[in-house]
Amino acid sequence: MSFRLPHIPRAEDLVDKSFRAGAKEAKKSRGRGKKVAAKVLTGEIRRVEMITGIIEGDLRAVAKHFPSYEDLSDFQKSLLDLRIKKDRYKKSIATLQWCADRVHHLKNKTLRKLKTTLEPDQSKVFLARAASFVKRVDKDLAYMIEVKGILLDFPVVEETPTLVVAGLPNAGKSTFTRTLTGSKVKVAPYPFTTVNILIGYRKVEHMRYQIIDSPGILDRPPAERNTVEKQAILALAHLADSVLFIFDRTQPVDSQENLLAEIKGDLGVPVHAYTNDKGLKGEDCPHPVFNAIDKEDCVRVFNECFGL
Repeated sequence: MSFRLPHIPRAEDLVDKSFRAGAKEAKKSRGRGKKVAAKVLTGEIRRVEMITGIIEGDLRAVAKHFPSYEDLSDFQKSLLDLRIKKDRYKKSIATLQWCADRVHHLKNKTLRKLKTTLEPDQSKVFLARAASFVKRVDKDLAYMIEVKGILLDFPVVEETPTLVVAGLPNAGKSTFTRTLTGSKVKVAPYPFTTVNILIGYRKVEHMRYQIIDSPGILDRPPAERNTVEKQAILALAHLADSVLFIFDRTQPVDSQENLLAEIKGDLGVPVHAYTNDKGLKGEDCPHPVFNAIDKEDCVRVFNECFGL
């Protein structure tokens, strides 16, 4: 699922935008020349309607376009849970809906008074209270801006056979993915280069395969793993049809064997272990060797992971 999310203003910006538009509408309705009472009253009615329309529109857009937590896939729910509290997410959306409802109710009440009392100053009360309502939800607007950034950073995952590439940081996972798929994956000679889940694709005959370059995982208890490592665990748990575990001979073998055993024990999918040679072909290898910068080698490993 990809997300098309609306612009979310801060409270002060929303008040300023709506009030400026309201003032412009009131002035237009009054027109030029002698400002008779009827024109002034009409102008205030239009002001209230315009302000309400903008405030309601911006706030209700959040509820309409942000996904319901229940509508997310299990992978997306788990990924979101790493970054935010779902109860806070639901509460902020509900609070913005509440604010939109209050301003809408206030508009109806104000319009009735304007039309019955014929007193244009009734709109001043509306302006003060509407601004107060919006400013009360500023923290929720700020929070939803943060959530928007997180959701837009989510990988767009397809329902297609998927190979998840796992291993220690700097083992060569991104290099393999880039070599195999041609994806523009950032590669650098330092740990934790990949801090998000990166995706590439390979087409074999009529089948499209998905290759997920997961962040590096360290051999340590799950409770001690950081958010980056937990993203990799989620990709393995929710997305993998096959796993490629890449060994790095420049790093301790025991910790990698422990990590491989953990992954094999937790997943019900095939796990294939290969060693990235990194120019050390003369060294002993616990698993078959391949070269992560050699296209033919990477294709061979990919085919073996899927039995092609």
